[in-house]
This record gives sequence, structure tokens and C-alpha cells, in this order.
Amino acid sequence: MTGQRPIGYWVKTVDRLIDDEFAAAAREVGLTRRQWQILNVLAERPGATREEIARALAPFLGEGEPIDNHLAGLADLVAVRPEGLELTPAGRARLDDVYARSVSDLRARVSAGLTQEDYDTTVRTLERIARNLGWSD
Repeated sequence: MTGQRPIGYWVKTVDRLIDDEFAAAAREVGLTRRQWQILNVLAERPGATREEIARALAPFLGEGEPIDNHLAGLADLVAVRPEGLELTPAGRARLDDVYARSVSDLRARVSAGLTQEDYDTTVRTLERIARNLGWSD
């Protein structure tokens, strides 16, 4: 393996590059990367609680970092209901705008030159490594 960079190098490099690109896409429509992620969680799980959102974003949050820091500034995009949070029509539109501007393009760039089998194998391999190191759902 002389001359080959270790997996940790590539994982951190790819993570940073993807995070930077998604952050730029969100910034174009006035969101932070974490706010974009909150909107995305709510699009997939309307009525999610703060705790559910925090669990979904746990890999991206600092130790003990409250989700409310990222909910600040989303009053017009997220409605607070007794049963949980949900996107407002403006929130749905903002999320759609992020996708239209560059998220789908970024996902295509990430997987360019890879077959679906290559991509699936990479994801399964990274998941296996994470589980080997103690990660679980």
C-alpha cells in the first residue's frame, strides 16, 4: 500500500468537500447547512419532534449542541405544532429551491463515473466500517 492514502484521509476529504458544497447550495437561498438538513428531515418526517430531528442530525452536530440553535431563524419555514414540527409552504418552497439550484447536480457529480453497483458497494462498505467501529442505528 505504499503511496496509497488511508481510508480515513479519503473519508474526511470527501465529507469536507460534500459538506462545503451542500453548505454553499443552502447559503444561496439563505440557509445554513444544518437548517437545510432540518427542512429535509421535516420533508421526510412531518411532525418530527425536536428530539427526533436532533437524532437525525447527531452525526453533524457538536457534542451537546442544541438543535434550537439551528431552528432559530426558521420561524417562517417551520411550524411548531403540539405534536411536532412541520414545514410551512414557504419551508417546502425553500427546500425545493435548494434542490433545484444545486443539490441534484451535486449528487450527480458525486456519483459521476460510478456504476450503481460501485456506489452501492461503497455505501455498504462505509456502513460496515462504521458498524465495526461501534456505530448503530
